[in-house]
Amino acid sequence: MRSFPPVHPVHPVHRRFCLILLPLLLALSAAARADSPTALRMTHRAMGTEFEFVLLGDSPDTDIELLRAAGQTAFEAIDALEQRISNWIPESPVSVMNRLASIEPVTVDHDVFELLRLARRFYEETDGAFDVTVGPLLELWGFYGKKGETPTAETLAKAREKVGFNHVLMDLDTRQVRFEKPGMHVDFGGIGKGLALDRAAEILKQQGVNRFRIHGGTSTFVVCGAPPTGENWTVDIYPPYNICGGVSAVAEIALSEESLSTSAAAANEVEVSGRKRGHIFDPRTGMPVDNGVLAATAVAPTGAESDALSTAFFVMGLEKTREYCGKHPSVRAVLSSEKDGAPVTAHINFP
Repeated sequence: MRSFPPVHPVHPVHRRFCLILLPLLLALSAAARADSPTALRMTHRAMGTEFEFVLLGDSPDTDIELLRAAGQTAFEAIDALEQRISNWIPESPVSVMNRLASIEPVTVDHDVFELLRLARRFYEETDGAFDVTVGPLLELWGFYGKKGETPTAETLAKAREKVGFNHVLMDLDTRQVRFEKPGMHVDFGGIGKGLALDRAAEILKQQGVNRFRIHGGTSTFVVCGAPPTGENWTVDIYPPYNICGGVSAVAEIALSEESLSTSAAAANEVEVSGRKRGHIFDPRTGMPVDNGVLAATAVAPTGAESDALSTAFFVMGLEKTREYCGKHPSVRAVLSSEKDGAPVTAHINFP
């Protein structure tokens, strides 16, 4: 049996936002005890971020090479998905769809169509707060080139004409997709990583690995089984405007067979006309979100759900998020804001 040295469990997404997975040290050092399960930590670069797997065997006798092989297979699946859904790869199915779907119907593969199906669901459930067609707005404001100017009313109106998932036509029988508006394109950045983790989790289970905690860029986690100690994996959420460790956590969330994602505008900013702007937009107005929410966390049954909903909750704000969670009891939320320099946190659907 082989053990892996513990690593520091703090993974800042940005200096103003932090998640800490508490049991990580335990998971990676537990194999040093004779009665503890085999543990393996693996990392892999994909989708512009680092994925990390913490895999646990069912017993001390689990062959660590079986864990390694399962993890490698899951990483390969993430790579394969990226090749199909990235709009940064010129000949990916998504890039081809973006070029042609406003001209003629395009037949897409199962992965792209599944993401479009999920995107439509969340677009409808959130009244347009989650919208994968928001790309023209990101481009207008400079997030694709990291440089931008405040748009005029005219240029903003023209960009908004290209936004709205209600203009994406989908044929469920043929998997054909058509865009009603010229210049429309989709960007799966707000949901693709979550789906990738879901696919990885499926593969790990198929390979006989039933205890794990996996994440992509520390913004989306998927967990299964139990950590070496206790019944649940635990994630601490720190205020989005403080350096990690500078203040107490605003939430401690126990996860069991579910996923957690957090969205914070400060995680990706661009300077527009001398002012820093966050990358989360309200697709319905075309403007960067400015509703007082500094970070939104969603806990849901799957990675795709939590990934999409964390963005939607950031856009929707507190009251609309409460309404959504009231209709969906399997979903929980934590919204962080600031009042008089102190963190204010709302917990929704928590005991």
